[in-house]
Amino acid sequence: MKKLLLATAIAALSVSAANAAPTVYGKGFLTLDLNTGDTDVTVTDTVTGVSTKTSFDADGRSQLNSNASRIGLKGSEALTANTDLVYQLEYGIDIDAGDAFVDADGGRMEKSDQFYSRDTYLGLKNAQYGTLLGGRLSAIDDYVNFANVTQGGVLGGDVVLASFDAPRTNNTFNYFSPNINGMQFMAMYAMDENNNTDTLGRDAFGVGGKYEAGPMNVGATYIQAGDDLKVARVSGNYAISPVVTLGALYQNTDFDEDDNENAFTVSGEMKTATPWTAYAQGDFVNNYLGADDAERFRAVVGGKYAFNAATTGHLYGAYLSEEAEETVATTRTKVEFDGFGIGGGVEYKF
Repeated sequence: MKKLLLATAIAALSVSAANAAPTVYGKGFLTLDLNTGDTDVTVTDTVTGVSTKTSFDADGRSQLNSNASRIGLKGSEALTANTDLVYQLEYGIDIDAGDAFVDADGGRMEKSDQFYSRDTYLGLKNAQYGTLLGGRLSAIDDYVNFANVTQGGVLGGDVVLASFDAPRTNNTFNYFSPNINGMQFMAMYAMDENNNTDTLGRDAFGVGGKYEAGPMNVGATYIQAGDDLKVARVSGNYAISPVVTLGALYQNTDFDEDDNENAFTVSGEMKTATPWTAYAQGDFVNNYLGADDAERFRAVVGGKYAFNAATTGHLYGAYLSEEAEETVATTRTKVEFDGFGIGGGVEYKF
């Protein structure tokens, strides 16, 4: 009997230890990129109509880039039959370099910029009531983006071109309801602690919902920070066939300016009979950052090659056009940029 009790106790301790053990995970994503372009600055005297134009060529040197490479620990611990404590400690790493600076004597020195915080949190997950997380978290609009297919060091970034796109916010609570038949509700609250850790400089809140089922995924979010930042997003995608998926996103951002920013993204992915998946994405932003006549346009094409479940090869190219105009007193300044970029690399997940 004593041996049976001892064996039962050891088994219980083993299960508890297994539940408490964190999962180690991460990603290394390294690309070689070549981006180039021209910037034209035109200054016009609105009284005389006289203009002067200056052009600048972008630095066309190739770059080795680390793209959202990371390492993390995550896990859960049962507190009751229906409630778990959940945690995640995730840190970004730049596998190609650290920050460099020049010392007082002119010699080159290296300063580490590794292990910067990504999504890190503690939380509670209940089977009936959902999950509540607290820490440094991505804004909830990150969970309603069914259009972005760009990856790697693509010109303009591997995101949609909207000026507000899933920032990580400090001192934040995120809530996710249980998933019921593909439906899920979400909410966030970022605290204004009036110190140097505030991300948006004030209290911020957000609400949203999404439906993910089969070939169709749709969702919407609304985020507001104070009275001068209001962001509404809708996004969705649809698999029109077993190999082709189309996606779209629209976002309206009110910066309490005369003109709201309007961002549009459309995309498509196509699987092939080989390990290649081809994709294309177009982004257009009007009144960028709320500035009248500030526009951005980008077209991206690329492909992903699945070597295995953990390793993916990437190739991509992009064209980016930006235009902004500002008038101060009798001087109008117009800035135009046109650039091209190509790149490729390898992504490994563990």
